[in-house]
Amino acid sequence: PPKGRPPIFRVVYVIDVGAGNVVEAAKRAYAMMTDSDSIPPIVEVIDNRGNKVRIDMSNSKEKDHDKT
Repeated sequence: PPKGRPPIFRVVYVIDVGAGNVVEAAKRAYAMMTDSDSIPPIVEVIDNRGNKVRIDMSNSKEKDHDKT
């Protein structure tokens, strides 16, 4: 990224959903992601060098993650 801007990360959030078509699947996944009653996910964060870190969002402390 340009100087003075924060680095860019890719955050991968995978949800398996049953649906009749791709649009319905996307809508259901989005509904699950935004539902305040949903279980916090485990996400994979990839930096600009390709380093991957798996973070369990149900843990409140940032140090509670596993590098993959």
